[in-house]
Amino acid sequence: MNAVLTLALNTLRETVRDRVLYAFLFFAFILTLGGIVLGSLSVGQNLRILVDLGLATISIFGGIIAIFVGTALVYKEIEKRTIYLIVTKPIKRWQFILGKFLGLAICLLIVTVLMGSFLLALTTYMTPDYKISFALIYSLPLIYLELLFITAIATFFSTFATPMMSVVFTLGAWLIGHLGQSLLALAQITESASAKTILQIAYWVMPDLAKLTLTRAEITNGISPGPELITYLVAYIMAYIVFLLVLSTLITERREFP
Repeated sequence: MNAVLTLALNTLRETVRDRVLYAFLFFAFILTLGGIVLGSLSVGQNLRILVDLGLATISIFGGIIAIFVGTALVYKEIEKRTIYLIVTKPIKRWQFILGKFLGLAICLLIVTVLMGSFLLALTTYMTPDYKISFALIYSLPLIYLELLFITAIATFFSTFATPMMSVVFTLGAWLIGHLGQSLLALAQITESASAKTILQIAYWVMPDLAKLTLTRAEITNGISPGPELITYLVAYIMAYIVFLLVLSTLITERREFP
């Protein structure tokens, strides 16, 4: 595990130095502050708008960071030929993949905590009695769980595709995950047999990320989803993550590096 930890820390340092990361964070903070302005236009709904906009901002910008950084995780090592040095050391391919994944996962955890703390401070300040929104705190782990899935699928595509193609594939998978029910409904009304098959396969293969968003909305509305649902969602998404990391390892194992 020392090799995995070393790779994770190196990936974390490389990601933190990436200027793109800071650019996304800057715009995320600006957009969150914009929620105050939008909220002031709606009487009695300013706090609700701020929370909804803030959580959406964390999810979207966190996903963008995961896509643009994650899709270059493995490809960048190949392009810079640093992977040729790595494979000469006593490091197994699964350790390489897991280390890269964990490095970006830690970075996204820091981003989620920072942006979540920023949003929590804003909402606490805007309440008359400075009451802390625990619903907001409970929603952040669900956002982070989705970001872990995006990181895993970005890592998977980065093992065999260029960064540009990986971005397209990962973004498509992210959107399909949120539009699963719509794809299934479209498959039922389409007249093309091939299109119906493709839509049904996409629905069954990709995880239902919309369920995470719906559960998050219920939490912010004061509805407790119950521990059984939360446990199911965590196990459901983690199973996809493990599967994608295993596939990434298998693809990397089949590649020859001189």
